[in-house]
Order: sequence, then structure tokens, then C-alpha cells
Amino acid sequence: MNLIKDNLVIRNAMSSDAVRLCAWWNNGEIMAHAGFPNGTGDTPERIRESLVTDNDDTHRRHIIEYEGKPIGEMNYRNKGSGIAEIGIKICDFTRQEQGLGTTLLSMFINALFTYYGYEKICLDTNAKNKRAQHVYENKLGFKVKATHENSWRDQLGEMQSSIDYELTKEDWLAKKQEPLEYIHIRQEKEHDRYIVEELTREAFWCNNWDITPEVTDVHLLVHRLRKSPSLVPELNLVVELNSIIVGHIIYTKSKVVDDTDKEYEMLTFGPLSVHPKYQGRGIGKALIRHSFKAAKELSHKAVIIFGHPDYYPRIGFQPAVEFGITTADGANFDPFMVYPLYDGAIDGIKGKYYIDPVYDTLTPEDANEFDKKFPPKAFYTPPSIDILLDRLELTARESIKSLGCKTLTMLSTKSEREMSAITGIDTAALETIRQVMKENFVKWGRS
Repeated sequence: MNLIKDNLVIRNAMSSDAVRLCAWWNNGEIMAHAGFPNGTGDTPERIRESLVTDNDDTHRRHIIEYEGKPIGEMNYRNKGSGIAEIGIKICDFTRQEQGLGTTLLSMFINALFTYYGYEKICLDTNAKNKRAQHVYENKLGFKVKATHENSWRDQLGEMQSSIDYELTKEDWLAKKQEPLEYIHIRQEKEHDRYIVEELTREAFWCNNWDITPEVTDVHLLVHRLRKSPSLVPELNLVVELNSIIVGHIIYTKSKVVDDTDKEYEMLTFGPLSVHPKYQGRGIGKALIRHSFKAAKELSHKAVIIFGHPDYYPRIGFQPAVEFGITTADGANFDPFMVYPLYDGAIDGIKGKYYIDPVYDTLTPEDANEFDKKFPPKAFYTPPSIDILLDRLELTARESIKSLGCKTLTMLSTKSEREMSAITGIDTAALETIRQVMKENFVKWGRS
């Protein structure tokens, strides 16, 4: 389960989290309510092993992050008969009593009911934990199932009492509450395929570069990449919002070949699709961030892409030329970028970059035939470059014309840095370009 809402993240725990979990579990102040005032005595090795062997769809441990920093953990266990048992610990004391627990539990509960098919959720708490009881009963709607007075001893031998709670799906759905608006990220499943292809078609329909009307081929690309040996299934991901698939990303293996013909495996992603209705909400960025962590956990070195030259640097991508990496034909340009997944990941690796041949084997005929699977859609004709030329001074106009771009969409592949370096493109011209692009709904520039 991977859930994101604003600055809050609930993600699957990974083996790389073992050291952090060990520190939390051996902190008696954190573990006192669970009966371990001296800590559990666990080791990172034991925890790492348990995360590998005892972390599946019947029992899953999660890490809570706030503003990118781990602050606690959550878990669920399948008890059978449609019942899930859950638990939560906010381990960073500076983040307690801020309402985060209520929001986190609401997301977690809603996801278990909505996406994972559970009908009832249960949990228990130490009877001394009055704050937790208030949240469970008054904010989340849990009902007391049983109270156990002096029913167990903690690590120090002191008697403790506990309270059992339960919440049914029916009661949860009947409870009046504000829409949670969190996103759910998971691997693509077979029954998602048509939906994802249609989503991709919508996301890229207005991506035509030329005046000549044509069908996008990006949904066909997704279709073919799924069958490619270079596909990384663990990184073929969808994003759901309110049970609707609104985004998708797909990764394939690629390589850098140095001048001795030694090959270094890399990753590329693309297409990255967010449905037009849901763009501008940070969904694409959240999907990229999540997939980077998963890729690092899978021991990949770096991600290399051909992408929007002003957008992706905001996420941390750097020009490939800075790493001594070129395209297969030895070229370099701003949209060709690299993101090392950890410090030093590609130190000393230089050479030419090669991606799956599938990217280069799509034909207009194949795209037209494949597009017949989907509802008819009017062709999109991108705004002509003449719209911009008419508003530029003579020198800037001639400079833009020399680029050979027929449409604003084609021009948008040039970064703001590239454009500002062109003779005749001064600050005023850049502002005109930015304004014309904005008026015509073409993404461009650093802002």
C-alpha cells in the first residue's frame, strides 16, 4: 500500500528501513504502550529478514513520512473473513498531537475498505492511552468490542489493561466526512491495461508537434513496452484517486556503453501520463518520487530520460552532458537528462546511451490501426508558430524562424536556457514567448 496526501506518505516498508525500525523498536519511550519499556531487543538483520519473508498482501508493514522524513510506522494483518487488524505508531514525538494520526488512519482505513476489499477493521490499545481512544471513538467511529482489565504483563512485569475496537465498512461509509483526496499507487494489473492505454491517449492527444493532424502513438508504445524483455514490472505503476486511475508510469531497462564496449544497466521511464482533468495536482511528481525510491530499493543506479527540459530539472534531473553521457549517435541537448538514484551511483560511467528499440519502431500506420480500439476523437492541431512570430520584434522573430519549429508545441521542447542563449532573444522576447505559450496552454519555461 502506497498512499500520498499533501506532505504525508504511507509507503511499503523496505529492507533499507530496517535500521530505522530497529532504532524505533529499541526505544523504550516509543514502545512503552506496546509493553516494551526497555525496547524489543531486535536487530537490523532480524528486521530486514522479516521485511523480506513476512511482508506480503496478508501482512504489510509501512513507513510514515512527513515532508519527506520518516516519522513512524503502520501495519495491517489479514485476520480472515474480511477482517484486517491495524496498528500505528508516530515515533517522532515532535509530530505527535498535531492531528496527523487521524489523517493517517483515515487514509489507511479508507484504502483497506476501498482498494483491498476488507469489510471490518479491528485494533487494540493500551487502556492508559486516552489520546488514542479519543481518536478511535470520536474521530474515526470505532466501537468498543471488549475491555480486558489487568489481562497482560509488560516487560517490567506490571499488569496492563487493553481495549479492543472494531469498525465496519458500512459504518465507515455512513460516517459524514470530508473527501480525503489521497492518491493510491500500486503496480498495474492486467485488467487495468485498456484503462491505462486510454488514459495515456488522453494525456498525450494534444502533444502533436506538427501542423499535420495525426494520431498519438504513445498509447501504442505502452502496449508494446509491456511485452518487452526490458520492462521492469515492479515499476509499471498506476495512480488511483477516489478509485479512478488517473496516472501511470512505466519503466524499462536501458544501458550506457563506454568506449571499451562495457555495458552499464540503467533505467528509463516513459511515458509518464496524468489524465488532463487531474494535471497540476502534483500527481506526476508524487509518482516519480515514489518510483525512484522503489527503483533504488531494486538496486538500480540511475534514470535517464528524454523529457521536458524545464520541468524535470525541478525534480533533480541534470543534463546528461554533465556526466559524460551522450545519445547513441553522440549528441547532447537539454531534454536528455540523468537522475542518479544515490550519491556516486554513476561515478566514472561515461559513454553512449541506448534504449529499448520499441521506442523507435512505432509507425503512423500502426498507431492509426491501434487507435481503432478506442472511441473516435477529433484530431488536435497545435497552435502555429505564427501566433508567436506576429508578436516578436524583427531580430527575435528571425531567430525563432531559424529554429524550423512549425508549432508552439515543437518550440516548447527548447528549454528556457537554450532560448535565452539565442541571438536576439532578450528578456522582453522571453517574456513574450512565455505569455504566448501560457495563452495557448502549452507548457514551457521554468515558472
